[in-house]
Amino acid sequence: MAELYIIPECYVDTNLIETLVPTTKGYNHQKGCNNIVKVMKEKLSDKFAVGIVDKDKRQISYVNEFVEIGHTDSLYFYKHPDKAHFLIMIDPAVDRFILKCAKEENVEMKQFNLSDELKSFTAQTKQVSSKEDTNFKKLFHEIKSAEEVTILRNAIKYLKEKQYSSNSADMKALING
Repeated sequence: MAELYIIPECYVDTNLIETLVPTTKGYNHQKGCNNIVKVMKEKLSDKFAVGIVDKDKRQISYVNEFVEIGHTDSLYFYKHPDKAHFLIMIDPAVDRFILKCAKEENVEMKQFNLSDELKSFTAQTKQVSSKEDTNFKKLFHEIKSAEEVTILRNAIKYLKEKQYSSNSADMKALING
């Protein structure tokens, strides 16, 4: 059974998170912010949950209930004040985040048969197959040392390990290095 409390928004997000923080069970992929919120509010209402979403221009109302823990240039971390619910938002979206981190690490996208041009790359990330695509997995291994990828990986590992005993102070320390 999948680790249902980690809920990535799209196919490439799921691949990224499963590559950075491997699990034999897989994570609870949901398509779209609204579905992630629905799972968090209905199925995991009184349970630990981490939603991983793009920071879209139009935010879902549930986000307004969260308090920001901290952020980097591209990653925003939020905690619900009354529940063991966390949100990790990627700004503006995961495709730009990946390209930014690849550039930071001087990784040539072409070696993975992936575009380095945003529009084409976004089309590649939107494919259902991007969830299992080995080219993306290889890319994610190449960029795992990028500063924000390291922060993302460490935050998810921390939340998985601590779950109900996780706290904002420890999260801030992870975010700020």
